[in-house]
Amino acid sequence: MPLSRPRRLLRTLTGVLVGSALMAACSLDQEEKVRSQIQDWVKLGETYYFFSRVNCTAALFEVKASRITSMVKKVRDVDTGMRAITEGKPVAFEISGMSPTVVTEQIMTRDLPLGLGVLSSGTGGKDCMAVEMEDAYFNALLDPTSVLIFDPEAKFTAVFDRRNMRLFYSRGRTH
Repeated sequence: MPLSRPRRLLRTLTGVLVGSALMAACSLDQEEKVRSQIQDWVKLGETYYFFSRVNCTAALFEVKASRITSMVKKVRDVDTGMRAITEGKPVAFEISGMSPTVVTEQIMTRDLPLGLGVLSSGTGGKDCMAVEMEDAYFNALLDPTSVLIFDPEAKFTAVFDRRNMRLFYSRGRTH
């Protein structure tokens, strides 16, 4: 016996809801949670990109103001930033003339395990990035006007691309 139209619609909607719930359960992060983690640090605009699955999350947000708030510890040298990381504090490396890549290299030179933690969170979201986003992220990592933000507790990296007023978010599953 064929299903009535309302019953077919109900079955379809139920399938969509269950499918959506399963996708959310298989994601490392939810967009709202990611936004809430960083919106106190920079003034976010629209979400340009968000993708998360069980092993990674990558996001790209518009930034509405070039200022980083005092809600995140801002440092002007690598050693001060490393101390903040070991204390479990989120830190923004606003070091003149140093790109996020150079900052990470400097941390790795001084303390390899700590540097590898920063590096792995920064590359952890790569598998969730669209190809076009990978190129833009790579360019932001090499730009000395970009700011590396690292949260050692949540184990994510954000790169504030000041030149293009956007923020990249990257996180991989830690073992």
